[in-house]
Amino acid sequence: MYRHTSNPLLDAETVLVGAVQHGATRPFPLIRTSGEVVQLNTKLDAACSFSFVVSHPGAATAVEAELLVAPLRDDGSQGSFVSLCKVAVPAQGGLVEARISGHDIALDPADQAHVQFPAVAMAKAVITPDTPAGLLACLTATVPA
Repeated sequence: MYRHTSNPLLDAETVLVGAVQHGATRPFPLIRTSGEVVQLNTKLDAACSFSFVVSHPGAATAVEAELLVAPLRDDGSQGSFVSLCKVAVPAQGGLVEARISGHDIALDPADQAHVQFPAVAMAKAVITPDTPAGLLACLTATVPA
């Protein structure tokens, strides 16, 4: 066997919208809704790259998902949300993945003086026109080995 030189995956899947199964640290399942703010385990501007993944089994119309992120300010408050990307999944369903570099995140200028990098610790996905059954919007992040 040989050592892989790839980046280790930190967040296998951070669910922003959809069902989250129970686990060792959460003894009950939950469902996250569109626009719900999720605190991230990996601060995204420290990541080399990350992916916004959206999928659903089918809906009446095409579904658009927008990824928004916000920094955690020095005083512990949440900064302003900025949009990173929008993806569309056709009505017949499927999976769409958008890859984004953590180094390219541009924070709101009003927040820049009040954060210490890495700073992006909050994320949310906004689904339009509505959230179909079975939709899952997730984030994955990698950092250099």
